[in-house]
Amino acid sequence: MRRVVPFLLALLFSSPAPAGTEIRIAQGTLSGGAEEGVAYFKNIPFAAPPVGALRWRAPQPAPVWGDTRPAREFGPVCPQNYKPSLFAPRLPQSEDCLTLNVWAPEGQTDAKLPVMVWIYGGGFINGAAALPFYDGIDLAKHGVVVVTLNYRLGQLGFFAHPALMKDQASGNFGLLDQIAALKWVQTNIAAFGGDASNVTIFGESAGGISVNDLVASPPARGLFVKAISESGLGLHAVLTQAKAQKGSVDFAAKLGVTGDDAEAAGKLRKLKVEDILYREGDLKTEGQVAPYIDGKVIPDDVSLLFARGEIAKVAYISGSNSNEASLAPALGDDLLTMPGRDLGDKLALVRGIYERDGKLTDEEFGRQFFNDALFTAAAQDLAGFVVKAGGTARVYHFGYVADQLRAKDPGVGHGGEIPYVFGLRKLGFLAAGLTPKDQGVVAMTENYWTNFAKTGDPNGAGLPAWPAFTPASRQTLVIGDETKAMADFRRGQVGVIEAGWNKRTGQMAP
Repeated sequence: MRRVVPFLLALLFSSPAPAGTEIRIAQGTLSGGAEEGVAYFKNIPFAAPPVGALRWRAPQPAPVWGDTRPAREFGPVCPQNYKPSLFAPRLPQSEDCLTLNVWAPEGQTDAKLPVMVWIYGGGFINGAAALPFYDGIDLAKHGVVVVTLNYRLGQLGFFAHPALMKDQASGNFGLLDQIAALKWVQTNIAAFGGDASNVTIFGESAGGISVNDLVASPPARGLFVKAISESGLGLHAVLTQAKAQKGSVDFAAKLGVTGDDAEAAGKLRKLKVEDILYREGDLKTEGQVAPYIDGKVIPDDVSLLFARGEIAKVAYISGSNSNEASLAPALGDDLLTMPGRDLGDKLALVRGIYERDGKLTDEEFGRQFFNDALFTAAAQDLAGFVVKAGGTARVYHFGYVADQLRAKDPGVGHGGEIPYVFGLRKLGFLAAGLTPKDQGVVAMTENYWTNFAKTGDPNGAGLPAWPAFTPASRQTLVIGDETKAMADFRRGQVGVIEAGWNKRTGQMAP
């Protein structure tokens, strides 16, 4: 009888997985959950934990397990320094963070649904797949399988120290993590009802840069067929190997590690995590943390790879927001001085182009120049290069501000399109005040993104027409109070930025 009572209590108080949420993958069996007709599986390892001797190594094969693995809660996020907020709560951290999460329509494990793989932003020093506004349930309701992944950040993710490069090709560990996750998708996504031959990668900011890097990366070939780069820059100069290496050596020296031999590598791998975390102001010039040209994962300046057509042939969406300049303080850029610093003796000429439709304050001129220099021009030109390389492309400019935010926001800030892509309901304070118009823009955006994942064409019944972008037509879908396509969107301002890129690279913008 003593043995029977615990057994009965376990039956009464255990929480069995809902029907259809126990799935077998290559590594073992997962026990997930379900919500509103969508099954979810969280904290799935796609690589071995990068700890101990595996710190600063390319991701190694994922572990296997014998017993059923619980998969209803997010795993730890990759180590980082960040200020918790309503948008980014403080989450448990661990170097053992190379996991991903999957949302899929329930009961469709044989459906061969399109797959959307999300790559988060955060300047390559912050971010996590577990942030609440990346919840994949709303997108999955549109008939797609959604995957969100973690990748290593800061110096743990991008570190080119020569002591660590003796036996490997690249210190772009964060990008290698993303590639490893995409390989995991190829092997396992069919178990969730996903079609491994129809994978879309999408991401914002550093995630959008990652998308562009993966489109240009030879090791990522064949792992996806569509790509969406949201605010992914793209015309900026990529960090060179020499600068990345110098920054890594200088950073290690600050922590008392010198030399480039096996002893130095061992010391680096024994450092405390908290000593390695990137801090604001750490070697900002030479030691910035970002993907760099390593000759393997990133063979050359990414914009040049796009220009030369040395990229995957994909269906591509790129875009920007109306107030990307909200990012300026985080980059240390003063909007009032940026144009003068970058334009030199061309300042008056360029300002004349910007003021063709009326005078601008210094701050507004700086704001618009920042937007175009880092985002608007890049979205158009990378799309044009994709078309020249044989792919298809579309460009958007997101300018819709929710009704309750209009009194205080001058436009859609950096990352402000994300809630419309994933659904505003996870941002409770904002969702509670949604107007029917706000809800319509959410539905429209989600339909565009998921239609694109399904067919490579975002258009669909009831949606404003979104024409393809070509170097000749230069059509941009402007999302606002009235959503419509516009030819030659901000052509004069974009032309200014293109002229600077042409001079720097010796190439011609499309």
